[in-house]
This record gives sequence, C-alpha cells and structure tokens, in this order.
Amino acid sequence: MVDLNIKNIVNGINLEQSQIIYDQIKMGGGNDIAKPYCRATIVWDNGYHTTTCVNGSQMIIGDEPVRYGGEGMGVTPQDLLLTAVGHCLTATYIGGLSAARVNVESLRLHVSGRVNFRAAYAIESGNPGFEEIKIVVEIQTDAPQEEVTTLLKKLQLTAPIPDTILRPVPVHVEIHHHSESAI
Repeated sequence: MVDLNIKNIVNGINLEQSQIIYDQIKMGGGNDIAKPYCRATIVWDNGYHTTTCVNGSQMIIGDEPVRYGGEGMGVTPQDLLLTAVGHCLTATYIGGLSAARVNVESLRLHVSGRVNFRAAYAIESGNPGFEEIKIVVEIQTDAPQEEVTTLLKKLQLTAPIPDTILRPVPVHVEIHHHSESAI
C-alpha cells in the first residue's frame, strides 16, 4: 500500500496543511490567524544583560559583546534583527518553493550589515541603525535556476519582516514610571 501523504510533503512542508492554513487566513479577515498579535517582554537583568520572553513561552538571552561593555553572554539587538530577516525569508522561500513543488536540497542565507555606532553615540549626525542589510542566498534545487530566481524574487515581496523594515512603521512607546516619588 502506498502512503498518499508522502506526495503532499515537499521539503518537510505538509502541503495539505499549508492549504488549510491559507484558506483560514483568506477567510479570517482580522482574526488571530489572519493578523496574529505578536508580543515580547524584555526584562533588564544587569549591565547590558536582558531576558526576553516571546509570546509567553520562548526565552532569548540578550547582551552586548565584551568590546562594547557587555559580557558576551547573549545575542545583540543587531543579531536579532538580522536573524529575524533571515528566518522570515527562509520560511517564506521554503513555503513558496514547496507550494510550487520545487525540491530544495539546500538553502542557506547569509545576512549581514554595518551599524553606525558613531551616530548611535551622537559622535556624528546620521542614522544610528544599519546602513544597509545584505542577504546572500545559496540554494540548490531540482528546478531551473531562472525559475527559482524568479520565484524567490516574488516571494521576497511577501516576507513580513523585510517588508516591515522597508516601509515606515510607526513605533509607539508608552512610559509607565513605577517609583515611589516622581522627580
């Protein structure tokens, strides 16, 4: 007897499940599957060390490298941003390639950038963030190179994290001061 579910698994992605999720998102409008609410709580521990709880369950330890006054015991905000961009693109690429039934033998993204700390420390004017982010995609598939490149370029436009960086997104900061006496 042949297991028909094997045909619906491409690159470890269950295409039937992906279709169900797609349909739920399509029909969902503004519900939690169509527009999920993401959250993280970051708690300062000591020095530059932080502990982050993502969506109530995943833990991330943050710190700065020793050369910037930290202990080098966790990832930096810059590391997290590059990781978020790379992970989002990887998930978007593998989902789209799998839906197109392209078998991926290997996929690796190298994400890098240079941060302007001279602006961050107000030594010079400018933007204190990344000057640019470079992504190099190494991929090996069973499909023609031109077809894969065209598909990856289309998929890149649908990746939420790179999209968030590319367009202006409002950032609202509320400060709640909990001291006994306000100065």
